[in-house]
Amino acid sequence: MNGRYRAPTPGLVEQTAIIRDVAVPEVRERQDDRASVSYTRYSWLVILTQDCDLQFDRLARRGEPLRPGGAPIKRDKLLRSILACPAFAQDRVLAGTYLEDGTKWNSDERKTLLRNQADRYHVLTQEEPSLTAPLILDFKLILAVHPEYLEQWVGQNPESVVAVLNAPYRDRLTQRFVNYFGRIAEPDE
Repeated sequence: MNGRYRAPTPGLVEQTAIIRDVAVPEVRERQDDRASVSYTRYSWLVILTQDCDLQFDRLARRGEPLRPGGAPIKRDKLLRSILACPAFAQDRVLAGTYLEDGTKWNSDERKTLLRNQADRYHVLTQEEPSLTAPLILDFKLILAVHPEYLEQWVGQNPESVVAVLNAPYRDRLTQRFVNYFGRIAEPDE
């Protein structure tokens, strides 16, 4: 595949992988040493964690070296979670129906959003056969998924990983997320 997207590496969780129809465990309630967990199904998730961190985590969990004959990767490289962001069908975001009580976008706001100039959002352009419809990420809705759970999900559901962004599109998405997440914002008084 040339263009914005490439085929995913089978069985591998990669930065900017686009995963469809994935169930993510979420803790709903904690009491003493027990937790109540339920699963939320996301139509689309995009992995935001850097590839180098994902690779070191995999190697550290397996006790493997980075290079043949080298020392095993130390366990301080283990990740407690992988950052992911849900993505939604573009028409649902524009209509304000992707969230309960969402806001419908007016024509000027739509133009800003679709040109990737709305800081909180990122548009993934349709490019068949990888992505058959445009998606929009909402950076305010990021979530954390345990690495072993996500790796197991991808291993058991390889068809759920539809594509991975190529450079420079991967870099642009990552930079936009970092800029939004790292902003210094003051609450309105």
